[in-house]
Amino acid sequence: MSKPVLLIIGAAGNNGVATIDALVRKHQDQYVIRAGVRSEDKAAALRQRFPGVETVLLDLDRPATLAPAFTGVNKLFLIIGNVPNREEHAKNAIDAAVAAGSVEHVLFFSVVGAEYEAILFARQFRFGEKYLEASGLKWTHLRTIFFQDNFVGWADGIKQGAFYFGIRDGRFAPLNVADIGEIAANILCSGGHAGKAYNITGPELLGGEDFARIFSSVTGKPVSHVSPDNATTLKSMIDSGWPEWQSKGLVELFNLFGDNLAAVVSPDGEQLLGRPLTTMGAYVAAHKAAFV
Repeated sequence: MSKPVLLIIGAAGNNGVATIDALVRKHQDQYVIRAGVRSEDKAAALRQRFPGVETVLLDLDRPATLAPAFTGVNKLFLIIGNVPNREEHAKNAIDAAVAAGSVEHVLFFSVVGAEYEAILFARQFRFGEKYLEASGLKWTHLRTIFFQDNFVGWADGIKQGAFYFGIRDGRFAPLNVADIGEIAANILCSGGHAGKAYNITGPELLGGEDFARIFSSVTGKPVSHVSPDNATTLKSMIDSGWPEWQSKGLVELFNLFGDNLAAVVSPDGEQLLGRPLTTMGAYVAAHKAAFV
């Protein structure tokens, strides 16, 4: 009897790699794991790291490239990348899943608060959620929050003793990428998730001063939180090479954090993971070299 086929679109990104890692560790004997990527270089890197994984080239900007990737696919994990046309990419992938005729379930990577459509990122992902809900396919939304792993991008300032993060006095619960990968793998390889939207946060609410204390404790050096204004944050991101659309979206997100509109710890993650979620302190300790 042939094994069910799991397709991960966005497989070369951090969340895709974390999901494949968990699938290989826990479920490789039961499933064919197929990784959808844009380039042969990315495919080769995945094959080298995960020798038992199939790779397939596809381009969400070119719908004609999608059909071969979906041949025989039973379940899809759809991770749309950091692109301004997220809505178009979601539509193209969902249309291909419908056309394939074999897809039984789609797990859709989204963001906490998507249902409110209050900021750019929420509106982008909510479009994909709604399009999937109307497609006739069984669906599950995996709504995630800002990742602990993202803070490596703030390492230069932390090394100099300042954590520049424009959330004022707001708090939120950052999530670990490895945790979300394992959660996604658990959903893909079990039943009872159709028609559900899971909110996945980290295990603890943290503000700027809390982050600074963690960085200071782990590195052994004093670190202070500095909350720049919106204009300063936007200029810093653009100057660092972030696209303007994404930089503006992040400023919106940081203001949402600053207003405590995401100050919640959801139980969904720990329930789906089956163990405690990774704390920010544990993440920084495990990656200390990046911050010192």
